[in-house]
Amino acid sequence: MAKAASGRSRTSKHPPEIDLLPVMNLFCCIIPFLLFSATFLEVTVIEMAATEGVSNSTAGATANLMRSEEDRLQPKVIITEQEMFVGTASGTVHVGYAMEIELNGEMVTTYPWDSLATKLEEVHDLLTEAYPQISFHKITILTVEETRYDNIIQAIDLAGAAGFDQPGLQVAPSSSVNSAMAGRGN
Repeated sequence: MAKAASGRSRTSKHPPEIDLLPVMNLFCCIIPFLLFSATFLEVTVIEMAATEGVSNSTAGATANLMRSEEDRLQPKVIITEQEMFVGTASGTVHVGYAMEIELNGEMVTTYPWDSLATKLEEVHDLLTEAYPQISFHKITILTVEETRYDNIIQAIDLAGAAGFDQPGLQVAPSSSVNSAMAGRGN
């Protein structure tokens, strides 16, 4: 038989089939190693009590705090950028000033935590003795937006150790906290 004039053979070429078995075997070996080396996220839940928002006006903040006897007596830990206070709507007590310390090569703000623990225990004892009909478990941590998370958690832990096991958190702009502090006449 004679060849075709073009010099090409008339056999049709089929594309080769892809063998997926080696790739599947590779994945079957890699997946268990990836699962064993994975770190799983551990989530810690901090139960918080419901709190009311902080108003920008001093009159609004004062009206919210004076709603009832129990609300009026509910203690607060107030953390500003420079200072920390403990008190109720009736008045506040200065705990201490913010301090700059070096932590892991970085300058961070912290507060006198021993003083806060002492003041919280004193406030809890005074309120419990003066008002035995009210069970004091709630406390509000009022702080500014720039406060470090570690500082908020430290305040919550100290409040729980003092007997206030239902903490609430209010975060407000510095101007709101400063106006609320000025309106109380601390």
